[in-house]
Amino acid sequence: MRPTLIFFFVLFSVVCCCAQETFRAEPVQIGENLKLVAPHDNSVVVQSRIWLILKGELPRDDVLFNGKPLKWDRHFGGDTHVGVLGMEIGQQSLQIGGKELHFVLGRNDKDHAGDPSWNVYRLHNMKPGPNPCARCHETVKNEEDGLIRVGELMTPADACYKCHISEKLDEQHQATKLEENWRENCRDCHFIHASPHDHLLRQPRETYLK
Repeated sequence: MRPTLIFFFVLFSVVCCCAQETFRAEPVQIGENLKLVAPHDNSVVVQSRIWLILKGELPRDDVLFNGKPLKWDRHFGGDTHVGVLGMEIGQQSLQIGGKELHFVLGRNDKDHAGDPSWNVYRLHNMKPGPNPCARCHETVKNEEDGLIRVGELMTPADACYKCHISEKLDEQHQATKLEENWRENCRDCHFIHASPHDHLLRQPRETYLK
């Protein structure tokens, strides 16, 4: 069976009140005009295929994964750069220009070769295809080159509820502290790309319980 491609974008399956997060899983500035969306440095992943996502100005030849040039996804253009990282268990190295990042692929969130202080990142599961970004982002195909440009995140009504059934939310949140308009504010409690907590929560689940 072909492994499911994993995309580091937001999981909107559970929505709740906002809390002060203990860490941030946001894009990291790694150059003057370049941000790394995923993967994160000094982290643990447990999926063997993930997507490298960069936003900004990038000489693509300057990116090496485990010492080899990366094969880029041909569907994306503009300032969005996407490549699939296929891995075997163990340490991984990602070189972007003069910056080198390290993460590990573990057998599970307990059995891995990473430092004990490294976070295990749960990732947003996305189906493979030519434009998985369109599930959560505004996207447009450029008329001149035919490549996809990735824009802003859509509203929960347009993004989250494509996959997550809104009618089940009340049942899923029976034990959760909720604020007004919580259905329209998924990101108040969930990270966009990845989290070490279940459901991509910003803090451990017990933080949000009544």
